Amino acid sequence: MSIREIFGKKTSVSQRGLSLVEMLIAIAIFSLILIGMLLLIKYIYKNYGYAMEQGLSLNEVQKGIKVLTDDIRGARPADSGAFPIVSADKSSFVFYADVDNDRITERVHYYLQNAAIKKGITKPSGMPPNYPAGDQTTTTLVTHVVNIAAQPLFYFYDTNYPADQTNNPITVPVSDVSKIRLVKMDMFYNLNPFRAPDNVRLESFVEMRNLKDNW
Repeated sequence: MSIREIFGKKTSVSQRGLSLVEMLIAIAIFSLILIGMLLLIKYIYKNYGYAMEQGLSLNEVQKGIKVLTDDIRGARPADSGAFPIVSADKSSFVFYADVDNDRITERVHYYLQNAAIKKGITKPSGMPPNYPAGDQTTTTLVTHVVNIAAQPLFYFYDTNYPADQTNNPITVPVSDVSKIRLVKMDMFYNLNPFRAPDNVRLESFVEMRNLKDNW
C-alpha cells in the first residue's frame, strides 16, 4: 500500500464527523448539565429569593414606622386645650399632633386592623376648636403585620421607667393616660407567613418630648 493510499484513508476518517450515537451522548450530557443548572437556580431562589424580597419590602415598612414614631414623638395638646393623649390600648393609640406641619393640631388614631397598621386623621373645626367624632381620613401605613392577640402592638410606660419594672408597662387599656411618657411599638412582620423566613420583629421606643418631666 502506497503512502498516498494510507494518508487518504486517514483523511476520510477525520472528515467523517460525529456518529449518531456520539451525537445522542452529547445531547444527553448537555441536557443533564442544563437540568442541573435549572435545579440550582430553583434552589437558590427558593432559599434566598424570598428572603431578599422580604428584605426589600422591609425597607418600605421601616419608612412607615418612622412616620408613626415621628408622629408620637411630636404629641402635643389639642387646639381645644385637651391633654395630648386621648386613649391608649394594646392595638390602638389616639393622640394629638401636628402631623402635616400646617400649624394645626390633628387628632391622630393609629390602630391595627386586618393585618395592617392604619392611620386616621381628624382636623379641628369651629371656634372654639372641636374635633368631630371618628376619623375623617384613613390611610394604611404598614401591611403584612402578623401580631397575634398575645403580642400587643403598643406598650406604655410612665416617668419611673426603667427603674420601676413592677408598674411598667402600664396595664392596658390605660385608665389614666396622663401617666404615659414613653411608648413602645412592637410589630411582627411577614410578607408571607406560609414561607420562610420566620416573622421579623421590629421594636421602637418613642419618648413624647412635650410630656417629658424628668429633665
